[in-house]
Amino acid sequence: MTHDETAHDGSKETTKIDDGDTAALEATLSERGEPFARVTIVRREPPVSANVGDRALVTPDGEIHGWVGGAACAQSVVATQGVAAIDEGTPRFVGIAPDPVTLDRPGLDAFPMTCHSEGVLELFIEPVTPTTELVIVGDSPVASALARLAAELTLEVTLVVADGDADRDVPADTDVLSTVDHEAIADAVGRSPLVVVASMGEYDARGVAAGVLADAPYIGLVASDERAAEETERAAGLLDRDVGDIVGAVTNPAGVDVAAYTPAAIAASLLAEVVDERSRASSATQGEAAGSGQTPAGSVDAATDSAGTDATGDVPAGSDDADSVDADDADAAGSDSTAIDPVCGMTVDPTTADASVEHDGETYHFCCHGCADSFANDPASYLDEGIEA
Repeated sequence: MTHDETAHDGSKETTKIDDGDTAALEATLSERGEPFARVTIVRREPPVSANVGDRALVTPDGEIHGWVGGAACAQSVVATQGVAAIDEGTPRFVGIAPDPVTLDRPGLDAFPMTCHSEGVLELFIEPVTPTTELVIVGDSPVASALARLAAELTLEVTLVVADGDADRDVPADTDVLSTVDHEAIADAVGRSPLVVVASMGEYDARGVAAGVLADAPYIGLVASDERAAEETERAAGLLDRDVGDIVGAVTNPAGVDVAAYTPAAIAASLLAEVVDERSRASSATQGEAAGSGQTPAGSVDAATDSAGTDATGDVPAGSDDADSVDADDADAAGSDSTAIDPVCGMTVDPTTADASVEHDGETYHFCCHGCADSFANDPASYLDEGIEA
């Protein structure tokens, strides 16, 4: 698939980049349970500064960590496509070339290399999402059946029991945590696990309390309505919290309503609900990660972007009728939701454009200061090409 122009989404747009240790950052993000996209250069044609094998990571807020070349348009494509891969959870093969038609082939999304450096890049973008941890509290037949069924999915399963030495029929890769202390359970499990409490009344309140302490987005309690009320009240006492807060954090009855009566069938209904909650929790985690970052200024690097400007940051005087407008003033200058950079043809958001230039009473918005400088030096040559703001 070819894309005639590189569209920018103002909420995701960024070209903030660093050349830090991607391996260390990848390990850190994985440990935190935060999603990211792994980007690898698989083919290049000069002139480009990136090499085959160069790698970068893209975070949900669109920041690039690593090296994919110095071209601003390439970085923009990597950022937007990396975020899209994280959001959709699917890998993608991306090509960037002066004429994207030359790269058009099945399975590859081609974008234009609008920067003056030209060259060709092909990249593989792979989303990496954290493995969800499922904490099953209880040593009941339902808990054991759920642990066995969950082994078929990509889940890190922890079974919480009172006696860790007892024989039980669970998969070998199931972690068995031998404690019923709610604080110890919360400390031992990871960030925001999914929790199913099925001890059949033995230590359900402790399991619920542990889930609350661990900020679990889902705490399913296998119990009747009457017993659920008792267990949530006990959990509130353990945590010294309002019982209403505990009730609001607990799902009861737990599981999908499939008229299940045997331990295996009940476990299947619980697992179906866990899968649904996992999707919701993953979306929420990605949204929080994207929303936690600051809105990027869109600059590759302050030192690079300031090249060709004087100490005041003004565009060099190359045209008597071309006046510089600060990016901060772009909100007032642009009335449309998008604009076309008259130099490279890239679609930009006037509210987040790196630079804007006024010419003959019109305001033009640019993807980077380089395009703004080129326009300021000779506006007529770009306007003659028929691209309007």
